[in-house]
Amino acid sequence: MTVSNTQPIIEFGLSAANGVYGPNGYYGAFPFAGDTAGGPVSTYDTAVALLLASPQVLSDSVVVTVAIDTTQLSAFNNSQGANITLLPGNLYSMPKTVITIAPGYRVGSIPVTINLSAFPAAHQYGLPIAILSAVDKEKSGDQIIVSGNSGKFMWLFQR
Repeated sequence: MTVSNTQPIIEFGLSAANGVYGPNGYYGAFPFAGDTAGGPVSTYDTAVALLLASPQVLSDSVVVTVAIDTTQLSAFNNSQGANITLLPGNLYSMPKTVITIAPGYRVGSIPVTINLSAFPAAHQYGLPIAILSAVDKEKSGDQIIVSGNSGKFMWLFQR
């Protein structure tokens, strides 16, 4: 079987949006074992990864558009019996919603800054992100397929 003619797919890695949870009930690039209020830094610069799955690396840039997707919150709450609310805007910054994955690379990153010092002592927040589209920059008519099962990402913050 050959996969050389398989179309590329853009997706997120694992997250609560696709049913995967970390050891403390959340998933995301968050190192403070669920403690957002008393961590060692007041702000945390991090990123959410975008993964370009293809048989071989592409020779063109891929431009990916993402957005906050609040529909994930109600779906998550209904399926988990939870009460996660949208992470308030004063607790994070996501300055880029259009990300370019360079030619020859498979990973792009969405920069995110988390304002840890402003988190309340008790909280249940989610930062839900969805991939809206992805296109080959040099061939603007060439759409990249958005993964049907990993085109959404939700970062949970609970304490």
